[in-house]
Amino acid sequence: MKIRRITIAGLGLIGGSLAKAFRRTNPGFEIIGVEKDKDSRDLALEDGTVNRAYETVEDAASAITDSQVVFLCTPVSGIPGLLKALGDIARPGTILTDVGSVKVRIMEEAARILPKDICFIGGHPMAGAEQSGYPASRAHLFENAYYVLTPPPGTPEEIRKSLELLIASTGALPLILDPLAHDRKVGSVSHLPHIIAAALVNTVREADGPDRAALKLAAGGFKDITRIASSDPEMWRDICLSNKEQLMPLLAGVIRHLSRFGRALECNEASEIEAFYRDAKAFRDRLPSLDSLYLLPCYEVYVDVEDKPGIIGQVATLLGNHNVNIKNIRIINSREEEPGCLVLSLTDPEAQDKALALLTREGCRAYKR
Repeated sequence: MKIRRITIAGLGLIGGSLAKAFRRTNPGFEIIGVEKDKDSRDLALEDGTVNRAYETVEDAASAITDSQVVFLCTPVSGIPGLLKALGDIARPGTILTDVGSVKVRIMEEAARILPKDICFIGGHPMAGAEQSGYPASRAHLFENAYYVLTPPPGTPEEIRKSLELLIASTGALPLILDPLAHDRKVGSVSHLPHIIAAALVNTVREADGPDRAALKLAAGGFKDITRIASSDPEMWRDICLSNKEQLMPLLAGVIRHLSRFGRALECNEASEIEAFYRDAKAFRDRLPSLDSLYLLPCYEVYVDVEDKPGIIGQVATLLGNHNVNIKNIRIINSREEEPGCLVLSLTDPEAQDKALALLTREGCRAYKR
């Protein structure tokens, strides 16, 4: 399939970054933007990312009709409405794809709503940032990040391959998964941690006194495991409701483990308490890219840089020239909740602060953790 025109419905962080990535790597594309926010539409037109911009898909109907691929980059709750509208607009053979973090329900909605001659392939880029909206979007957001695709059975090879190649052109790493497998895996390693982080924060909030001593005493460990509790509440409400079938048994598992620990603690069963921690440590120690270095106190700087020859060397040389020792460097491939793609582990807080200042001074987007 030869792709000449794509439409992106939703020019927020993800949609805007897709548009910018396609503009950079496929300059011949005609890119149509659909976005309710006028300021975002105007920015995308002014910086040359999109050729045309519309407020609604109905306004963009004629442009969408001639698009080979349409990306749905809205919150999960808005996708069914878009599917209904696009089912009446898109031509036979058009590829529709989304960027939602839940796939089974969206795939079912697409199969129910869309005509059979329109191909819907679910998508989920494992990338994001702490900021949101079009101003936060950037062309290199997806570089070296996994981008899950969930083509339904019977998807023509040419259609699937065309979308894979299009996604790969952004620098992302396409990964084909079954929708149910996706929701189970993402539910356990992304959705469930958000619930647990929020529950922990709420527990501490309720236990804290008027003097707010808990907030004053909160150290790095608490902040690290609860950082994601600051995510958008409305977005996570929609995600949890959409993935309820996978989350309920996972929540039951958490409750079971906590109940087991509570019983052991009440009965002073030291061996049970130790086993609780030992089992968790054994599994955590086997996680990829997390060797013993990351289980010790470490001071990290996240750097948001383009994937281009020499970039790691430039960063390392800059810090080395100023006597900042880097203990380790790693690249994050799954980074929905991470602010950068390059992680530098440093020796102490002073080195962390110095590296952050140097990188920021050189124009890099750098963040401290």
